Amino acid sequence: WVKKPLEYLTSVHLAPDGERVVLTARGQVFVAPVKQGRFVAIPRKSGVRYRSAGFLPDGKSLVALSDETGELEFWMLPANGTGQPKPLTQEGQVYRYPALPSPDGKWLVWYDKNQQLWLFNMAQKQSKLVATSLRNNFTDLAWSPDSQWLAYVQAATNTYRQIYLYRLADGRLATL
Repeated sequence: WVKKPLEYLTSVHLAPDGERVVLTARGQVFVAPVKQGRFVAIPRKSGVRYRSAGFLPDGKSLVALSDETGELEFWMLPANGTGQPKPLTQEGQVYRYPALPSPDGKWLVWYDKNQQLWLFNMAQKQSKLVATSLRNNFTDLAWSPDSQWLAYVQAATNTYRQIYLYRLADGRLATL
C-alpha cells in the first residue's frame, strides 16, 4: 500500500462531461468517478510507464505518453479499461510535453524538448511541424471552439512573448 498516494500523483484531468477524472501516478493511469461509479485501473504491460493521461473529447478514450517503444510516444487508451492501447505516434526522438486535443477530437498539439510545436492528425496518423522556437518553449496552447484555429505563445526575436494563430485549413499564420 502507498501511504500517501497524493505524493505520487503527476497529473489530473477532468472528463469532458465532468463526471470522471483521470489520474496518473507512478506510471499508472486510473479513471475515477467524481461521485459514484466504477474506479478503473488502465491495464499496462510490465515495465511500461504512462505519463500525463488526459481525456479525448469523446470521453471514451484517453491520450497518454508511453515509454513502451523506448521513446515517449502518444498512445490512445480506453477510458473504461477494456480493449487494447493503440499507438498514435511513432517518430519520437526527444522528450514530449503533454498533448492538447482539439475540441472535435481530430487533432493533437504538443511541443517537445527541441522547442518544436507539432500538430498530429488523428485520422491520418501523421505529425506536422508547425513552428520552431529559438528562444523558449511554447506556452498557452489553445484551440478555437470549431477546431479550425490553434493559438499559442512564443518568444519573438526581441524576446517579448507574442501570440500566434495558426489556421489548420491552409497553414496560415497570424501574429497578434
